[in-house]
Amino acid sequence: MKTRTEDHIIAWGFLTPALVVMVAFGLFPIGYAFFVSLHSWRIKKDAFVGFEHYSKALGEGQYLLWFLIGLLLLWGVSRLRSALSSHHAASHSISALLYVPVLWILLSLGLGGMLDTGDERLYNGFKVTFFYAVGTIPIQLSIALGLAYLLFKSLRGKGVFRVLFFLPYVTPVIASAVVFRVIFSPHPSSIANRFWELLGFEAQRWLYESRSIVAVILEAIGIEIYPVWVETAFPSVALVSIILYNIWVYVGYDIVILLAGLSAIPKHYYEAAEIDGANSWQTFRHVTLPLVSPTLFFLSMVAVIGTFKAFNHIYILRTPGARDSVDVLSVAIFDQIFEFHNAGYASAMAFVLFVAILALTFLQNKILGKRVFYGE
Repeated sequence: MKTRTEDHIIAWGFLTPALVVMVAFGLFPIGYAFFVSLHSWRIKKDAFVGFEHYSKALGEGQYLLWFLIGLLLLWGVSRLRSALSSHHAASHSISALLYVPVLWILLSLGLGGMLDTGDERLYNGFKVTFFYAVGTIPIQLSIALGLAYLLFKSLRGKGVFRVLFFLPYVTPVIASAVVFRVIFSPHPSSIANRFWELLGFEAQRWLYESRSIVAVILEAIGIEIYPVWVETAFPSVALVSIILYNIWVYVGYDIVILLAGLSAIPKHYYEAAEIDGANSWQTFRHVTLPLVSPTLFFLSMVAVIGTFKAFNHIYILRTPGARDSVDVLSVAIFDQIFEFHNAGYASAMAFVLFVAILALTFLQNKILGKRVFYGE
């Protein structure tokens, strides 16, 4: 008994420094940001305003309540479908119809009202951040997986290629971003415009262009009449340019991590696949992809969190011509603090972003985590 108590004391002795650091540099800033968000805070603390900043940002409370009710009902219907999945197929199909009223409550009564009464800059930040994440993560991981798989095979000079691919990641952001500003300059002689003209199109303004990339492409091929929603439903040309920069920088990091994951795959799986007569695609699809899925899952989670927190390179590549089409939520929060000097409202926006990242991480772990193969 005494030995067990001593073991507990020793264990807590080792854990305590780490817990102190985590509380001091992790939990305390979050708690203090929430405290600031409850006050009118311009340069210094002013009056206590409660949840007024959250109401201003997210919209009127009744719509937020409907949105939360919709999320709760959506969770309930999902649980119901899971419970009925092992029973009669008809019951499972009928339960799917419950999604219709639930989605109506969630999107029409909840989100629709929030968008009408909430802060346009907050929701524009969420939209731009969503475009940025969706445009970056799938392409980035696909390119990284393909290149890592090629480097994993017997390739002459693969050590040199590893260094070259990783070089953009270790290059200072300010240096590489400035180079990209030159590459995507609106000047007709810029590298991006020269390449674009080789394809038979007119020069573009790139980082200075706030119009939708789809609208620009449609006009480039001669289609000048298109629905109005095309301008708002797709990322701007400026944001696509920034997405290309992000992919170029972080592909090398993903390649290095994926190479570590590929190297950990036991060779006897490949030998067994070869004996069974599997071709290269079948080996990749049924052996490599499942066994490297934990690494891909880790990289996807890191990428989602990273894209929602992205700031440095976006702020450097941001131009007046792009207007708010590249203003991810982090940039909108920065503007609230340093342009409008409204730290209280900026803290509320930051706390909303923090909750959104937590929710996305949870959903990603819940949905994609089931598809990850961790071995027998």
